[in-house]
Amino acid sequence: MYKFFINDKPLIICAEKPYKVRFQELQAFAYTGKDKLLESVRKVEEPNAIGGYILCDDPTTVFLELKSQFTNIHAGGGIVFNSKKQLLLMKRLGKWDLPKGKIDPGETAEEGAKREVEEECGLNKLSIERYFGDTFHTYKLQGHRFLKVSHWYLMNTAFNGILVPQIEESISEVKWEEYDNVNPATLDTYESIRELLFELKESQI
Repeated sequence: MYKFFINDKPLIICAEKPYKVRFQELQAFAYTGKDKLLESVRKVEEPNAIGGYILCDDPTTVFLELKSQFTNIHAGGGIVFNSKKQLLLMKRLGKWDLPKGKIDPGETAEEGAKREVEEECGLNKLSIERYFGDTFHTYKLQGHRFLKVSHWYLMNTAFNGILVPQIEESISEVKWEEYDNVNPATLDTYESIRELLFELKESQI
């Protein structure tokens, strides 16, 4: 199963109907070939759409076909815990988010992810525990379609100083939140981040 987020709405590529409750109302789209994939994207972009899923025999191939129709931009991000098992959250453009940003030329995804956490939240002493997964969200700029592929890493930090939001990146607040109190269903966040947090909770981290 692969999940794209288009205008903050999911488009899932899968071999069978998604069974999780949060996906039950999504519209079903039949796979009719690579050249027709953007038609499903346009349907999800419609103002009244809530998202959809594409049923196909080979989700990996269809995922790569759809991915190839966008200009891909790669970003790195951190799911960061401190020694108290609190999760790092930040508020960007009025919604709670996780630190992430574009990978610079010459950087690995891991290096970019650590740098973005440091820059956006004002902390250091980071160590990467492991790769967690990718998220995919699309946007248009000057009529061109872009796909941001964000590579996420579980991180730990021994930092115990004052967190400093990177104001120039539209980040207004950074805080530590008790992980048990983080509810993906009710958190005011972006849908790709909500899904990442659902997966985090389901992995029993």
